[in-house]
Amino acid sequence: MAHKKAAWSAKNLRDSNPKYRGVKIFGGQHATAWAILIRQKGDKYKAGKNVYVGKDFTLHASVEGVVSFRKKKVKRYDGRKYTKTFIDVLPLEEQSKKAPAKKTASKKTVKAPAKKSAPTKETAKEPAEKTWAETTSMTVKDLKAKAKDLGIAGYSTMKKAELVTAIDKA
Repeated sequence: MAHKKAAWSAKNLRDSNPKYRGVKIFGGQHATAWAILIRQKGDKYKAGKNVYVGKDFTLHASVEGVVSFRKKKVKRYDGRKYTKTFIDVLPLEEQSKKAPAKKTASKKTVKAPAKKSAPTKETAKEPAEKTWAETTSMTVKDLKAKAKDLGIAGYSTMKKAELVTAIDKA
């Protein structure tokens, strides 16, 4: 038996499979019942309300709800105090009671341009190049070209509705 390795052999070409540990559902996110919240080795995170621990220290949600993390000081067997992170799942009913109702964003309504009065014989102008309905049927590329010709500032970053209203005002 040789006491030296062969020239092309290597010693450490072994690798283990990944364990995919870590937080799977973060704070504020919705968790279904029995969902895996955290995979961990040891008990870095402790089980809080509506959470149970699996045999490999995996934390699971026991009810459907919203995940929350909290820090708490814990006393060890020898009297030392240290901070641990607890993970809780607040049931949907409880969550709605605790959190105040959020204000819903009001939707902006796009108003059609005001109808102009019919021109009289004295103030008769040439008819507009295109009406509002024809302008809305144009593509964004055509609208940007028209806005450029009219000298509208900031036309390149406008959306279609903004371009239509800007062209109608010009």
